[in-house]
Amino acid sequence: MKFVEVLILSTMVCVGLAAETPHTDAPTAATNTPPVEYGLNPHLGSLPTENLHFKAQNQYIERQNRKASARLQEIKAIWGATNYLEEFSKNVEAIISSDASEKVKEETRKLTLLELAHLREAAAAKDPEGGHLERALQLLSEFVERYPRDMAIPEVLLRQGHLMSQLALKDEAIEKYYLVLRAVPRLEGVNLMYSRRLVLMAQSAIADTMAEVGRHAEAVDLYARILQSKSEEVAAETVRIKQLRSVRESAGNPAVVTGARKFLEEFPESEYIPETRYILGSALQKQGDRPGAMEQYQLLLEAIELAPEEQRARWKPWKLKVGNELANQFFLEGDTASALVLYRGLVGAHGDARNRQVLLYQVGLCEERLGQTAAAMKTYSEILKMKEVPGSPTNSVSLQMLQNMAGLRIAVLDSEAQSKRIKDDAATAQ
Repeated sequence: MKFVEVLILSTMVCVGLAAETPHTDAPTAATNTPPVEYGLNPHLGSLPTENLHFKAQNQYIERQNRKASARLQEIKAIWGATNYLEEFSKNVEAIISSDASEKVKEETRKLTLLELAHLREAAAAKDPEGGHLERALQLLSEFVERYPRDMAIPEVLLRQGHLMSQLALKDEAIEKYYLVLRAVPRLEGVNLMYSRRLVLMAQSAIADTMAEVGRHAEAVDLYARILQSKSEEVAAETVRIKQLRSVRESAGNPAVVTGARKFLEEFPESEYIPETRYILGSALQKQGDRPGAMEQYQLLLEAIELAPEEQRARWKPWKLKVGNELANQFFLEGDTASALVLYRGLVGAHGDARNRQVLLYQVGLCEERLGQTAAAMKTYSEILKMKEVPGSPTNSVSLQMLQNMAGLRIAVLDSEAQSKRIKDDAATAQ
């Protein structure tokens, strides 16, 4: 790909700077030259001379432009084909070396830089370590350097920011997105909707990147600006949940409670209802309002149970998360029977083998506390049996420790049972 890319770029530069070649269809008499391609005024700039033969916008040039435009369309139409790069380079070379107008050739050069950058980005998906994203950035930078006033510059800057973000250059990406906001105003007189979309896209990218790097307070303000635009094209529900997540990370519990309650009020049918109720319940619990927190957790679980099957499957992780936290809370507070019911339910609902072993251990502890020794030993034995199941994760240190602890609990309970039998036998003998 590198060789073909260099060949295309060199063709762009060399052929693009070559002198125009006279053609038999062009007029030869200077005094009869019609209006020329670049619009020289015959009363000012068009001088009588035999040294030059300008190509006028005659039928020949029109035919050349039509052919070049058709080739441009061919380039776009064959994207993704097996021999795409070969056909792409062939069409580009044909256009640049033709007698098409300079405007068409320049559009082809622009397309070439953008398309090569796109190809590099696509190649990065298959070869992440191949340096393709870095090369894509270089090609886009070359476009900005060659055509700083081009109408596509804001979009190119957006793409550069996206590539930088993928390369973990988050701060540089944010700077690039801000450049988009500075580049957009000159487009407003051309297409107001287009420029507004670019602004929203840049603001969205800045806010998301700010949240990714932990600058949550700034992200909250940026999400608020997006919402204040009142644009029908803003996915308000998604923006609001992202804003709430950043509020949770950057503000006090009162602000989180207010934001979560407002979300539930404005979007009662939202896909993010379980997450919002979890955030609200956690904030209330931190404030010391345990009844309020328990109410939100209960409403969360009820919403999941009443949801359609497809939605219930998507919400299942929240059910498991909240159920586990409630079970842990009950266990710590001494409500062992309630904790046991929740832990057993979670074991049956969890598909992850690692988490199931952790939950089974909690079930065993509850059974011990309730005096159900035989049941506890059986539960701990089930953990040890999972070690022998093909595909079961057993290599992690934490799981090995868990299995060792389960084995130890079996030994302790067995020893206690034997001691009890000995005492019972002694008492009977007396």
